[in-house]
Amino acid sequence: MPPSIVRLCNMNDGHVNVKSLEPFSVLTSLKKRKRPPMIEIPNVLQVIESAAEKFRPKSCESRSDVFSSSGFGVGVCSVKGRKLFMEDTHTIVSSSNTDKGFFGVYDGHGGRKAADFVAENLHSNIFEMLEKSSGNTTTEEVVKAAFMKTDDEFLKQGLESGACCVTAFIEGKELVVSNLGDCRAVLSRKGKAEVLTKDHRASHEDERKRIQDKGGYVELHRGTWRVHGVLAVSRSIGDAHLKDWVLGEPETTILPLTDELEYLILASDGLWDEVGNQEAVDMVTRCMRNLSSKPKKVYRVKQIKQRINNNINNKWKETENENENENENENENENEEPSLKVRRISHVDQVNGMMPLPCGLVESCKELLNLAVSRGSLDDITVMILDLKAFN
Repeated sequence: MPPSIVRLCNMNDGHVNVKSLEPFSVLTSLKKRKRPPMIEIPNVLQVIESAAEKFRPKSCESRSDVFSSSGFGVGVCSVKGRKLFMEDTHTIVSSSNTDKGFFGVYDGHGGRKAADFVAENLHSNIFEMLEKSSGNTTTEEVVKAAFMKTDDEFLKQGLESGACCVTAFIEGKELVVSNLGDCRAVLSRKGKAEVLTKDHRASHEDERKRIQDKGGYVELHRGTWRVHGVLAVSRSIGDAHLKDWVLGEPETTILPLTDELEYLILASDGLWDEVGNQEAVDMVTRCMRNLSSKPKKVYRVKQIKQRINNNINNKWKETENENENENENENENENEEPSLKVRRISHVDQVNGMMPLPCGLVESCKELLNLAVSRGSLDDITVMILDLKAFN
């Protein structure tokens, strides 16, 4: 009788039931069967998977391509989207001891050459033309001329690409806001959002009519109305191949700086495509209110200097020999930490004789970035927030 094996199953209460009998030859053939080869994922599928992971929305806190900075009364934060390189840039010209300041956010397309050129030259042209302007020329006319001059200068370079712009210029008690394209400026007036600019898009009826009246056309391409089927914005600096229809002429709003004005948000369309105007104002207001509720230490310059003097031996004041000078140096070294505080204060605002409080504007910018990214924004985003009370 050939050898056989018994398959056992249903072992309950120590009793064994015989399920079936299988010849030994069957088991031997099963052992000799080879394992099927592993499935290899094609390289194309692997690339697609990694790309999907790369463009998956992430918090800006966890990304290495985030830039942030702060200055007197202003904070800015930027994050690169799905493009190969960052095409947004910005300009801040501000000082704590003057009533003048310039702030700009620039959103490049087709490369960043135009955005870089505008960031380096626009504010200089505005300052220069303001100094040379006569009394009969309005601020709005000067700003318009400076934008047009910057556009002409870039076109003469023979470079490609274009840039949308939103700028804020503060001089004295005036706030001057201008824009080209779909960058936007939103003002917080007593907690209420007020849009100071108009998006220049080919989908807007007035812009489309202007283009058609000049012999151009607007058509729907990939779900978006575009000038000649190419460009979604109807005004910009650069874009030489469409310059007959895409203007470099800005629209400007001028309003007085009053106590009602709280914050000004300047941002590229990467933010506004995902975040509402009032929603952005509410978030900034909430962030700044939370910051102000936290305890802070305020150091007055005179108090710090007095502290340093008290820590130094009074004997060095009464004698004038060389040993006295050596003691003075030793005492200064012992109090190096307070002296560093004085040096730091000399580089910041001393208008009111006190050290500025920590700025929550950058934190507010990051919160807005996080909100836009969490909602799926894949575009470059730049957010700049001005605390208008610092300039009033």
